Amino acid sequence: MPPMDHDAQVSPSAAAAAAAAAPVVASPTFLPPRGSKASLGRWLTVMVLAVVALALLSSALLIENFARAHAERRAVEALRQVAVDFRDALDRGMAQQFKEIRVLSQLEPFRRFDDPVSMRRALDQVQIGFDHFAWMGVTDADGRVLAAAGGLLNGMDVSKRPWWQGAQKAPFVGDVHAAVMLEKLLPRQSDPWRFVDFAVPLLDGNGQRIGVFGAHLSWSWARQIKNELIDATMAQHQADALVLGRDGSVILGPSALEGRPLAEAMGEPGLAVRQRTAEGQEYFAVNVQSQGYGAYPGLGWTVLVRQPVSVALADYEVLRQQIILSAVLLLALAVPMCWWLARRMSQPLNQLTQALGRRQRLGSGEQLPEVGGYREAAVLSHALSELTRRQSEQDRSLAQLNQSLELRVQERTVELQAAMSRQEASERRLRTIADNLPVLISYIDADQRLRFLNATFRTWMGTEPEAALGRTMKDIFGLVIYEQRQSAVKGALAGVRQRFETRSEANGVQRDLLTEYIPDVQADGTVAGFYTLATDITAFKQVERELDQLSRIDSLTGLPNRRQFDQRLAEALARARRSGLPMALMFLDIDHFKQINDSLGHAAGDMVLKVFAERVRSCVRETDLVCRLAGDEFVLILEGLTQMEEATTIAQKVLEAVSAPLTLAGTEVALSTSIGVACGRGEGDSDAALLDRADDALYAAKAAGRGGWRLAE
Repeated sequence: MPPMDHDAQVSPSAAAAAAAAAPVVASPTFLPPRGSKASLGRWLTVMVLAVVALALLSSALLIENFARAHAERRAVEALRQVAVDFRDALDRGMAQQFKEIRVLSQLEPFRRFDDPVSMRRALDQVQIGFDHFAWMGVTDADGRVLAAAGGLLNGMDVSKRPWWQGAQKAPFVGDVHAAVMLEKLLPRQSDPWRFVDFAVPLLDGNGQRIGVFGAHLSWSWARQIKNELIDATMAQHQADALVLGRDGSVILGPSALEGRPLAEAMGEPGLAVRQRTAEGQEYFAVNVQSQGYGAYPGLGWTVLVRQPVSVALADYEVLRQQIILSAVLLLALAVPMCWWLARRMSQPLNQLTQALGRRQRLGSGEQLPEVGGYREAAVLSHALSELTRRQSEQDRSLAQLNQSLELRVQERTVELQAAMSRQEASERRLRTIADNLPVLISYIDADQRLRFLNATFRTWMGTEPEAALGRTMKDIFGLVIYEQRQSAVKGALAGVRQRFETRSEANGVQRDLLTEYIPDVQADGTVAGFYTLATDITAFKQVERELDQLSRIDSLTGLPNRRQFDQRLAEALARARRSGLPMALMFLDIDHFKQINDSLGHAAGDMVLKVFAERVRSCVRETDLVCRLAGDEFVLILEGLTQMEEATTIAQKVLEAVSAPLTLAGTEVALSTSIGVACGRGEGDSDAALLDRADDALYAAKAAGRGGWRLAE
């Protein structure tokens, strides 16, 4: 229960009257507070200059950013176009060389393996027209060179070379590599010899490989393409064009970089990156990968074109300096204009300020001057004059109200103190009543947090109520109990009263509780929370359970009675229908029980019934059910049978167990039973029909002389 606010409230009109009634004291000369000594003109000058400077700075930054982005985009696009052109020239050139080798391999002179001299002569003639091939030759099927241009490598075994092995099944193109066997045979040059290998298998008329036609393309061919197509343009813009192999090392470029890996600076194919060299120079770099051309599949080369950032953005730097100079000039022109504008706007307000500064109160002193200059100043001057007149009238009215203010405050204080006393007494009475009720009372808000608990909470839960206030239901009662009551909580917060029974354990004690959730509905229809009333009905529920147990158990034999049998038989039939397994119902009664009862007395008859019940129960499984219907009538429900014969086997077992000798009060009693057995799978049988069939089988067993069983059809 939230406490009341006991602070005394004073009406605004009374406070105003008190202020008006206070004696007027002449105030000293007004001194502006710290930070307020600057004039309006200065503030306007500074603010306008700040706005102008901010606008100029923003515009300059926007233009500068746009210009820089545009310059970077143009530089990158130019580099990308150069890279694409260079890559396409390399791919088309390699495709042309590949095509030439495949055409040459089809010429008749290179298939005369019986005349190596003619073959060499033909190779010498071909190399004259294809001087970019440093070596051309033909090998036999075992990899031995039969003929070569210039006689280079004649008779040598090249079967271990990658180009020869790669051409065993199809034309082969090898990546750039250094000369291994030809380095000492070829003329010396400033750069080391490097080749691109071409090889084509030579086949006979039956498609069998008889040799390989091979050629080594000098890598100076690619350098020539670069010099003719790229270098002149790149030198003008201080840019570099490089060709990287599949492993990321430079295979064509400046001599200082050839053979060095640059894969870490490449970035994604086709995207521009900014990279910094070991010397500290920053570059724009664009790379494109080779794609092959026609039958030439490509070797995974990457063309990398880069240009120093300072060169690429040189025009931008000039524009940037011009933007800065323009902004400075504009700002210099804005200073006198802002000063004149601020002085023009602040002059009327200065006049009003001086007039107000000479007053002690707004409603006293001389009339305020009427100022103009612009419309807002004139309106403000008129409004202040009108406010001065109204202030004088209010001062007179407040002086009159002040006379009754103190009395009204005293009366209000007395009333509030009396109300506080009544409220405290009422709260004490309610707390005493709530704490002494044998009911757990609480209040839970819309966030499901406990806001009130009576003393019963301490008794039931073993926890002080103060320790639980402010915590959620889930924290206090645990997740399991909270989930059980979650639907009721939602209903109560929706404005519907809830009532339910639960069984829970707390502080080592199990209780049956009747709980009610009463919504706390506000005037606007919203639910602020709900009250809970939990009553302990453990004793009542215990009596109820005991009565239910007595109504379902036979008091003499301890077996289920007719009421429980009716329920269990219907359930067994339903399970048999679902599982498809057979079940059986046996109807038993004790032979000549009336004679035993009449001759030995009712006490002996009761003992016979108990012994009979125990003997029958000992013959069946724990899952089977033995019931006493009335008198000496018993029934036995057997479930989950694998075959019908199991029922008759159990019936015979019951007959043997029941017929064991029995002595009562020194008299030996001959005990036997007759059994009717009805079997089924639950299909088409009601519980009454199955019981009738078992009853008919029982009468058949009796008619046959008792002490036996009969199976119903």
